[in-house]
Amino acid sequence: MRQCVLLQPLEATQFDQVIETSQATQLSENSILFEQGSEFTHIYLLISGGIKLQRLAPNGDEKVIEIIRPGQTFAEAVLFFGGFRYPVSAVTISSSIVVGINAKEYLKLLNTSNELCINLLGNLSQRLHWMVNEVDRLTLHNATFRLVDYLLSHIPADSYDQVGVSLAAPKHVVASRLSIKPETLSRTLKDLSKQGLIKLEGSEIELLNIEKLRQLISL
Repeated sequence: MRQCVLLQPLEATQFDQVIETSQATQLSENSILFEQGSEFTHIYLLISGGIKLQRLAPNGDEKVIEIIRPGQTFAEAVLFFGGFRYPVSAVTISSSIVVGINAKEYLKLLNTSNELCINLLGNLSQRLHWMVNEVDRLTLHNATFRLVDYLLSHIPADSYDQVGVSLAAPKHVVASRLSIKPETLSRTLKDLSKQGLIKLEGSEIELLNIEKLRQLISL
């Protein structure tokens, strides 16, 4: 927790204060952490596993907004904007450990620490830029671009050698996250495999030609 971007600026006494009001929870796969519209009480830090943030569309379909990876926080935007309810549902996609940080206690710290406020603003600004870029990716580009961009987001920017990527969620969840149909995702994976750009092994994907993959999304 000390490495969490939202907690790094805290002094030792402030950090201890957060720990005293925080709770770690272990959840099995497909467990609901909180539901869309439920009362906002905590912000969260994912320690291990994976969580999907999703919203219900008017037709009842589930749309995956984001897939949370270990080390990431979520729900802090609700606190910053003074919200009272979660705008999305959080559901585990694998066995997970998550730490709930009491929102009221964290808000008290924000009122006493300018550095913490600036840190939080920086984090939210990064997410805002990410969301703007995400809108571009999902509206201006085809399925191949979206998938390749998603796969490359799992590796360091300076990687050029062959590297393996483990899908952070089942394929149908990844498809929803990329706003494409599951059958389109499967077909695109097969096409990339036929081109010799990736190798498929269930949920494990080996990126065979990273330079060529980067060229596909730089056009």
